[in-house]
Amino acid sequence: MTTYEKMVKNGTKFLAMTGYTNEEFQALLPYFSSQFKAYITKYTLEGKKRKRRGYVAYKNSPLPTIEDKLLFILIYFKTNNLQSVQAELFEMHQPEANLWIHMLAPLLNQALADSKHLPARSMEDLELDDDCKLFFHDGTERPIPRSTDYETQKAYYSGKKTSLGKK
Repeated sequence: MTTYEKMVKNGTKFLAMTGYTNEEFQALLPYFSSQFKAYITKYTLEGKKRKRRGYVAYKNSPLPTIEDKLLFILIYFKTNNLQSVQAELFEMHQPEANLWIHMLAPLLNQALADSKHLPARSMEDLELDDDCKLFFHDGTERPIPRSTDYETQKAYYSGKKTSLGKK
């Protein structure tokens, strides 16, 4: 079973599985914990309003600690696992993994927003320092329709790729 206590012992593996160092994880944990506590006092794991009983993490819970809950959702987003694979990693059934994913994902998003680490959604929201000289953009190559004008084609098309991606 994957747990925080086991994963944190190997820093390289922890970083590879979550995308966070242990220090970054610990910095995010209080924000995530407060979001989880606020949610779980009002709602059940299924998202229904709580009526009487409060939340108690059972000893046989697949995610007994708040660290395990944050680890679960970070691994899910970093590795882009199928829910059945995620369930296998944390020794639970797929419907249970689905339940945890749908509950924890918005809480992680809000925790990142509270900690001011949510990615910028537009250039106006992006805060760069004045002395910042380098900007990386991760993008995907997309096909662009070729111009029918020969001179424009020469200027913008290298001829290295065909529509099949081979020459």
